[in-house]
Amino acid sequence: MVSDCKVFLGKKDHLLMSTRAIRATVGGGLSVHMEFPGADGCKQVDAEYLKVGSEGHFRVPALGYLDVRVVDTDYSSFAVIYIYKELEGALSTMVQLYSRTPDASPQAVKALQDFYPTVGLPDDMMVLLPKSGTPPGSTSAPTGSGPLCGRREEEEAQAPGERRMS
Repeated sequence: MVSDCKVFLGKKDHLLMSTRAIRATVGGGLSVHMEFPGADGCKQVDAEYLKVGSEGHFRVPALGYLDVRVVDTDYSSFAVIYIYKELEGALSTMVQLYSRTPDASPQAVKALQDFYPTVGLPDDMMVLLPKSGTPPGSTSAPTGSGPLCGRREEEEAQAPGERRMS
């Protein structure tokens, strides 16, 4: 993840990898369920990504995302997402890497690293988030029991058309 958002920059060294369940909606939008692990538990957010114009172009009014674009993807394992947003009255740019697995492929990481400089984001604003349950800076294994804030994988039911991304 790379961003010039002041909130992100203040927290980036303490963030953990989040999880998203993405489902296509009628009309070309996306219904996205996000889970963010933290010291105080799991924060869950649901948002509707509304299609704007061409394929892979959205806005998310509930999150202050004014412009969301899929800028690179292999359509099976990763996507690089560009987001222009307003948070607390300030405009900022964010680039996120979504991966179907907690360990993104070298191709996915390269796609992220190749794109974010093109929107003016410097290297010091980039962080590859540790897996949920792994303290930032730690080399130990994650302590969580599953990809969605502690739920076990076998308890999860994946709906048709749904994609899980870390």
